[in-house]
Amino acid sequence: MVIMKIDRTLFWFKDGEIEFLDLNERFFSLGTLLNRLLNEKYDGKKIEFINIDFSTERTYELFPKIPKNDAYYYGGHLRYYGIFDINEFRQLSYQEQDIMIWSKACSYLSRSAKSIKNKKLLGACEYACKKGLELELNADYRMVEKDIVLFNQPLKAAVWVNFKKDGMYSKFTLEKGSTIVFEKEIDKDRNGVEFFLEMYKDIDLEDNDIVIKGRKDVEYLPLKIPIIKEELPPAGADL
Repeated sequence: MVIMKIDRTLFWFKDGEIEFLDLNERFFSLGTLLNRLLNEKYDGKKIEFINIDFSTERTYELFPKIPKNDAYYYGGHLRYYGIFDINEFRQLSYQEQDIMIWSKACSYLSRSAKSIKNKKLLGACEYACKKGLELELNADYRMVEKDIVLFNQPLKAAVWVNFKKDGMYSKFTLEKGSTIVFEKEIDKDRNGVEFFLEMYKDIDLEDNDIVIKGRKDVEYLPLKIPIIKEELPPAGADL
């Protein structure tokens, strides 16, 4: 289990007084990916929030007191005020846009780490940025996972979050080795809803039923998912 030394990383897009809300939502997944990968490596002083601003030149002209191309850190909150060329961005393909924002975010965070003299953050940033490209910027991940034995078979039970263009999806899977042998969709919400990533807390096994536990204010939790033996491959099956 990864210990979260950095609570949250978010990207913000702005042109003057206008926020690009669609871009805030779209790139929520990359901020989440960056945060998760940073936490795989970072073991320095706790950071509550990392906010990376992608603001147009017009923004800095209207608000000259904002420290353009500079970092600000106070009380566990780190912010970098970066430059964003919306016209250049719009000329790129969807995939190229993702790579552009990832590269800029990595550059801005690296500068931030140097600015506040946090060598451990710099090392984690270098690791996370390289690993993200190796993953082809796929932000999907297991939110909760547990090793279980069901019908005398060792399996990995997991609740995933999948990031898609139309929103975030949660699903439950049972994995045998590297093969998914059972899958069930659970829920969906729009990109950018942080609560969605905090809803699920644990997975239990009651008889032959999977029980997904989580926030008490989520109406359908705990969620019981009955598993039928015939839905799984035989115990000795070579997958």
